[in-house]
Amino acid sequence: MAPLQSVPHSRRRISVGAIAWRVGLAAILILTFYPFIFMVMTSLKDTHQFYHSFWLPSWPPEWANYYHAFDDMKAYIWNSLFVTAISIVGILTFSALGGFIFARYEFPGRETLYYAIIALMMIPPALTLVPSFVWVNQLKLTDTYFVMILPYIAGGQVLGIYLLRGFFGQIDNGLFEAAEVDGAGLLRQLWHVGLPLARPVFGVVAIVSALGVWNQFLWPLVTTSSEDVIVLTVGMLRYTNRVGGMYGRMFAGYTVSAIPLGILFMTCTRLFMKGITSGALKA
Repeated sequence: MAPLQSVPHSRRRISVGAIAWRVGLAAILILTFYPFIFMVMTSLKDTHQFYHSFWLPSWPPEWANYYHAFDDMKAYIWNSLFVTAISIVGILTFSALGGFIFARYEFPGRETLYYAIIALMMIPPALTLVPSFVWVNQLKLTDTYFVMILPYIAGGQVLGIYLLRGFFGQIDNGLFEAAEVDGAGLLRQLWHVGLPLARPVFGVVAIVSALGVWNQFLWPLVTTSSEDVIVLTVGMLRYTNRVGGMYGRMFAGYTVSAIPLGILFMTCTRLFMKGITSGALKA
């Protein structure tokens, strides 16, 4: 009978290190996601369960919290969806036109104007809050959808122009020359050549802009007060004040408000990564 061979010390060390590495990653993962788990657990509790089972789930779940939360916030959710959708359409439209013109059309002062637009990205939004409010107030836009949509389009297209100009500039010029020989003007070249190739980049611009518009809080807070136009971020503040100490309904509202962004993240992550790897972030 052959003698048993001992496991090399280096192999035992690697195994212990691998286990420690996995345990550390699992701990980081739990710490990262526990706030979300805690939010969902708390949203299914009544007030008694909240105080007597703070850290752990409780039974039976209080599903009525979600019914009340959605009923209270459905108008806010609709307003946010409407403002975000219209803003994204405007941002993509003007970003495509601006990026294409800066990339393919020669005119005096092109580079100066382009870098002047890009310089707007370095100005903190807080610095323009007061003059922007005075401007929209003089235009009688406060308490309307336009007070949010128009500034979002104006500010959001800067990043879009930057990304799309870089992408359109990388496309082989022969494609546009062939379209021009066939009688296509700039807009037809953009529609038939530029846009089909730039779909991943459009996805990047749309996702980044949607996140920015959806999470806007300060500007809607100072420019809107009517329940008819208030978006979700401001509506959550009012909702929290209304429900008071009913923490289950409060956290149910937080969970409901996170669902649209969760759906966006799950459905558009692949498109976002494709846009980045296709050269969307190259100047």
